[in-house]
Amino acid sequence: MLELPALPPSLERWRERIESAVAPCVLFTARDMEDSDVPGCRYGGHPLVPEGTEWPRSPGGPLHFVGQLDFAELAACHGEALPDLPRDGVLALFYDVQEQRWGYDPKDSAFWKLVWTPRSEEAVPLAPPAELVDAGLAFDLPLKLTPRLGMTLPDPWDRGGGMIAQDWGEAEADDYAVLRERLTGGEHTHQVGGHPWWVQNDARLEAQLVSHGQSCGDSRGYDSPLARKLMPGASEWNLLWQIGSDDQTGFSWGDYGNLYLLIRARDLRARRFDKVWLGLQCR
Repeated sequence: MLELPALPPSLERWRERIESAVAPCVLFTARDMEDSDVPGCRYGGHPLVPEGTEWPRSPGGPLHFVGQLDFAELAACHGEALPDLPRDGVLALFYDVQEQRWGYDPKDSAFWKLVWTPRSEEAVPLAPPAELVDAGLAFDLPLKLTPRLGMTLPDPWDRGGGMIAQDWGEAEADDYAVLRERLTGGEHTHQVGGHPWWVQNDARLEAQLVSHGQSCGDSRGYDSPLARKLMPGASEWNLLWQIGSDDQTGFSWGDYGNLYLLIRARDLRARRFDKVWLGLQCR
C-alpha cells in the first residue's frame, strides 16, 4: 500500500481532503534498448499491432509511431489499483509530430490514431513506411518504459480534484505544489492513469466539447448553447496516458508541453479506444 509522504504543517488541516483526492497511477522510467520489435511498454521502435494492419495516415501523410502500452505488463505492476485498465493487449499511439495538432478542433482527430490489439500474443511488429524512414522521422529510439506504481494528486484547479484552491493561502498553495512534485517528479511525467498534470488548464471540458463536434479554438466554443448543455459530462473524462516532453526521450510537444490522452470510464471498460481524445498543452 502506497502512503503519502509527511505533510508540511500548512497542509495538516487539509489532510482529509488531500488523502481523499489521492489517485493511483503507473509512472514510467525510460532506458535505451536495442531491439525495435520486443513486447512491453516503450517509445519508438516498430509498433506491435494486429496482423494485416496498414500504417495509419493523416491527411498530410503517414503518422509517426510514438509508443505503445502493454497492458499485461502494466497489470503486473499495478495489481488491482487501476481496475478499469485491460489486463492484456497492446495499445499503439500514432501521431503527426510535425503538425502537432492541439486537439481543440474536431478535425484534429485525423492527425492521431490508436491501434488496439486485444491479445498481446497476437500483436506483430509493423515496419514504418519508406517515406518516414527516408525523412528521418521513424522514431527508431527505442526506449523501454519500465513501470512502477505511484500516486498522484490533482491540480488545485482540476475540475474533479476537490481541492478548492480558493480556500488556501500562498504558503498552502506553494507547499501543495511541492508535495505534488515529490510524488511524480514534476509536470512532464510519463504516466498511465491518475490525475493529469495540466500545463495550462483542466482540459476535460475541451475533450467533452470537441468529441461532440464543438470547436474550442476560442472562447466562443465554450459559451455556445451546445457547450452549456454538454458541460456536465466533462467530469466523466479521465487520464489514460500522459506523455511529457523531456530531453531523454527527445519529445518536445509544442513549446515543451505534454500530450494527454483522455477517455471516459465507460469507454475504457468497453475498450473503445477510438473514443480517446488527444490534447496538447504547453506554456
